[in-house]
Amino acid sequence: MKKLIILSVIIIGGLIGATETSAHHRVSNYFYNGLHPHGTWIEIDHGVVVWRPTIMRRDWSPYREGRWIWTTDGWYWHSYEPFGYITYHYGRWYYDDYYGWLWVPGYEYAPAWVEWRYGDDYIGWAPLHPYTTIYITIGVVYPHSYYNPYYHWNFVTYNHFYDPYVYNYCVGPRYKYRVHSKTRYRTNYVRHNGRIRNNGVDIGVVRNRSGQRIRERDLLRVSDERTLNRTDRIEKDRIRTVYKSRDELERNEVRGKEIKRSRHKTSLDLSRVQIREVKERNKRNSNRDEQRKQLYKRTNEKRKFSGTSDRTKEPRKKVVREKNSREKSQDKNLYRRNNSSNEKRNIDKNSSFNRNDQRHKKKSVQQNVNRNRNNDKKVRTKTTNRNRNDSKTFVTRKNRNDNKTQNKSTNSNRRQEKSGSDNKRKVSRR
Repeated sequence: MKKLIILSVIIIGGLIGATETSAHHRVSNYFYNGLHPHGTWIEIDHGVVVWRPTIMRRDWSPYREGRWIWTTDGWYWHSYEPFGYITYHYGRWYYDDYYGWLWVPGYEYAPAWVEWRYGDDYIGWAPLHPYTTIYITIGVVYPHSYYNPYYHWNFVTYNHFYDPYVYNYCVGPRYKYRVHSKTRYRTNYVRHNGRIRNNGVDIGVVRNRSGQRIRERDLLRVSDERTLNRTDRIEKDRIRTVYKSRDELERNEVRGKEIKRSRHKTSLDLSRVQIREVKERNKRNSNRDEQRKQLYKRTNEKRKFSGTSDRTKEPRKKVVREKNSREKSQDKNLYRRNNSSNEKRNIDKNSSFNRNDQRHKKKSVQQNVNRNRNNDKKVRTKTTNRNRNDSKTFVTRKNRNDNKTQNKSTNSNRRQEKSGSDNKRKVSRR
């Protein structure tokens, strides 16, 4: 019974693993082949793949190197970058704390996925965040409290907004906060004839404040990206862009490609992402986790049911077999050998203990001899020092006494001489 349970668990786990590997690393063939030469694909979660451009300067940001064109589908971003025909019309851009700018794939086309701000002197745009949802009746909605910070915005004056080199006139980072605080928010997406139209800031406002004649061009959708060139795609009355439908992108998905696994945790919260493909992937991951939990519960229940039975298992009796005479003799020999080896070990231990005792005794005797010698030396040095000091004191005292006697004799002689000279003087006076 246990073997059958284990086999069933292995088979079900293999089937789940096969479905996971088949759905793993799914991304459109059109996206993968078009962006692979210009960046790296990174898997930030199970089945959720993003793209990061390789050549990225410190001041680089999406929707910067290109120009704005007014078309039948609203404001269209014409990029000068080799990967712009995909990343600025599909998916969303997100700034990660570790990787920098990342592109999250999406299968819905738009002339440009941006949000707008405008004022009396400046007009600005920023990449639309993955947390946003677009409702045709309401507009852009942030379901979770989030907004694009001011340093992700690009601001220019109205005079330079329609310039083909608009990136040369963008406001510097120091002044973005000041301009951002003086502008108001404006984003207007409309679905027209099955197409998403990016109206953004009203064309009449831009024409009046820039003083330029901005004409409308037709947006011609092309299926082959090889027909696009930087010079050919803009014509007098129309502009060409690559368009792939959702069904076509989903049909040509790539499986089993080598995609780098992210070792660093991204700051993008996938549960808040509002892109349809990422939502579907999150549902699949949650369903997969639920299937695993149910499978584990079932296996645990089966194990408990098979392990706990009403019958009480009797303990097995140990059968002791009688030994032969040969086995008994072998046991005796082993016993003797073990005893002899133990005796030898004890003898060796005793000999080693005796040696250590002898060494310890010798050391103690030597230490006592050395102590006696040191004590004798100390006593001798003390006596010699005392004798020296006594002899010195005796000599000094003797010398002092001799000096005193000499001084006394000299003094007596001097007195006698004085008295004799005085007597002579008296006799001469008489």
